[in-house]
Amino acid sequence: MKETNHGYENDGYTEGTMDMEDKPRLSLELDYEKDVQDYLEGNIMQKFAYYRDYPFRKLSEYPKLMKGVIYAVLFILYNAYFFGVLSRYIKHDIPWEWCDKFGFLIILTVIAYVGLIYYQIIKRFFGTMLYNAIISPFEKAMAKVFASSIVSGIGYLVVVIIIIVFIVIDSWEESERLVSGAGVVIIVLFGFVFSAHPGHVRWRHVVWGIGLQFLFGLIVLRWQTGRNIFNCLADKVTIFLDFTDEGSSFVFGHLVTGRPFLPGNLDNNTEFGVEAYDTAFETATIFNLGTAGIGSGFDTVFMFKTLSVIYFFSFCVSMLFYLGALQFVVMKLGWLLSITVGTTAAESLNASANIFLGQTEAPLLIKPFLPIMTKSEIHAVMTGGFATIAGTVLAAYISFGIDAAQLISASVMAAPGALAFSKLFYPETEESKTTIDDVEMPKGEEANLLDAAAQGASNAIMLVLNIAASLIAFLAFVAFLNAIIAWLGEMSGLEQELTFEYILGYVFVPVAFIMGVPWDDCVSVGRLIGLKTIINEFKAYQELGILVDAGEISQRAASIATFALCGFANPGSIGIQLGGLGALAPGRKKDLAQIVFRAFVAGCFTSFLNASVAGCLISTLN
Repeated sequence: MKETNHGYENDGYTEGTMDMEDKPRLSLELDYEKDVQDYLEGNIMQKFAYYRDYPFRKLSEYPKLMKGVIYAVLFILYNAYFFGVLSRYIKHDIPWEWCDKFGFLIILTVIAYVGLIYYQIIKRFFGTMLYNAIISPFEKAMAKVFASSIVSGIGYLVVVIIIIVFIVIDSWEESERLVSGAGVVIIVLFGFVFSAHPGHVRWRHVVWGIGLQFLFGLIVLRWQTGRNIFNCLADKVTIFLDFTDEGSSFVFGHLVTGRPFLPGNLDNNTEFGVEAYDTAFETATIFNLGTAGIGSGFDTVFMFKTLSVIYFFSFCVSMLFYLGALQFVVMKLGWLLSITVGTTAAESLNASANIFLGQTEAPLLIKPFLPIMTKSEIHAVMTGGFATIAGTVLAAYISFGIDAAQLISASVMAAPGALAFSKLFYPETEESKTTIDDVEMPKGEEANLLDAAAQGASNAIMLVLNIAASLIAFLAFVAFLNAIIAWLGEMSGLEQELTFEYILGYVFVPVAFIMGVPWDDCVSVGRLIGLKTIINEFKAYQELGILVDAGEISQRAASIATFALCGFANPGSIGIQLGGLGALAPGRKKDLAQIVFRAFVAGCFTSFLNASVAGCLISTLN
């Protein structure tokens, strides 16, 4: 028994208060007493239930011990399996590579051991000491450096010079890459000239944001090991998402597989004879597989084939959120962006969350701060939503045949780029009320892991329906505009059939050119950018996949277009953001309406900046 603020504590009880963690224990004790009473007074079935539940009841009294035992058993079983596989590969001298089955198992095992050692040993016993000795002095040193305008200015100048010198030397024989470098400068100048508060631009945000874009780009696009890692990751993601077909084909059948006939169901003992059976079987097979004998003979249906991936991915993301794994990754990335780019905690966390979550899901992580955020911070949140894509739809774009490694790298590079351009286009003029220490990651509120998974799949229904509805409406509207423009062109005597996409292709030609797209492909890429901006990125990526498959666009143009289209900046998203953020912060609806169009433009130019950075680093010589 010990004294507390409200009385004396004894075996989980206090006079006037009770530890919340002791309530389940109290409930178990009361249940136990009730079961004993039932046992003494009850019948045979009650006695059976008492003895059946007795071991579990006793074990539940020591939850920490039970958890430790379960973890220990899993640890032993996993290591027994791993070293058994390792001995098999060594004994039989089986060749392997890092991205194959065994190599990937080694990578996962190393990651697990590093995490285990860090959290169970280093952080637990040496965390405070290491923070005080290394991290805290580093943060203070960074703060001092950036507090001095002269020192920070020299640092920014050095970073810019290093980037320029590298680009010039590395792309000396490829003038198109130099054009991309000039595109970065032009886009930054555009952001500064049309900035809401040019005199308040903090160049640390801009230089560090673009610098991180270049760093991530170098790792993914130019460093062979980094490229191998991202290609391996992309392959695993593609394989993982392909399992969607197992569920969607069961529900939707040939609408997913593209194979409407079932040759195996034919009866070769029919009255029509063996020859008729062979003809029917051959015809059905040709219809199913096409004349080449591979793939499918019929086109799959976009609604059921491509969009079904979103159900599966949302299912998995919800489980990761419930377990806290997603919040952990977001928190670490947010901390990295906060100490480098210099943005505040809330906007940094939102930017990192946009890599994985959509424009309405990511702000949920910072919901408590939306009512007190400055206009510049809200602008950064909205720009991040417009400039990035969600992991749920990333899977759909991969299914179009878009390079998975480039899509993943574009998503990662867009996070610091969105912060950089947002702070250039709408600089901070107020005092922020959020710090990284104030932010707490929300936890899943579902009953259990299964409930979280089921809700994730259910929540994807509205996302899929919204995408489908937007595509139907906007494609129909564009067809209507095409008819009007073609009618006007025909009456004026134009020989070239005039369409809305044709006009957009030429309007965005200058944008495509400054990003480093070869001149012969500028009209095609300009048209894709126009489709993405006016309709959405789904239609644009679908058209890009068609161009790539037909060989009508160069590899460099396709790569730059992949980065340029990687964002939700389209008219439909304006309504989505106003509705989503307005529901999270009703008191800020007026501010949201005032800055949403500026954030939309910033999101578009962030994608162009991302593509220009990629264009500087993509070498056709390699």
